[in-house]
Amino acid sequence: MIRLRSIVSMLMLVLVAVVTVGCAAKDLDAANHGKNYDRPGYVTAVEDGRLWVFSAGSKEAKAYIASKSKPAKHVVRPGAGPNRMTLRSPEFEIMDGYLMSKPGFVTAVQDGRLWVFKEGSKEADAYIAAKSKPAKHVVRPGAGPNGMTIRSPEFDIITAYLATK
Repeated sequence: MIRLRSIVSMLMLVLVAVVTVGCAAKDLDAANHGKNYDRPGYVTAVEDGRLWVFSAGSKEAKAYIASKSKPAKHVVRPGAGPNRMTLRSPEFEIMDGYLMSKPGFVTAVQDGRLWVFKEGSKEADAYIAAKSKPAKHVVRPGAGPNGMTIRSPEFDIITAYLATK
């Protein structure tokens, strides 16, 4: 009799766990449905509860927008996105730039350095359009997230970026 009770108790616990996980997954999918996670310089799309991140204007972004075609080669960071969504992107540097972006700034990671531009500036527009970095820029070694070097057209932009949450 004791063995039967323990088996029934275990089955009830498993059933409760399955129902709870199913409800949580449904709520997570419903919460993300229709949300726009785009940030300056980045285009995003939620598919199967995962957030795809592309550089704005890139061939991968254009292909995804046109026909929902995903790149054959891509990288994944489980739980790194908003609401702990899994991030997928053609490159880790695109993901890093997306994750380090802040309101009012366009960010990008290249060669392990964080580039920061003021949103709407001619430098930001040139970077988004053609990935062209300004010839004249300033550098703050080790000032960025995780000790990353920050580059920008002006020191004031770096200071404002670091002060923004």
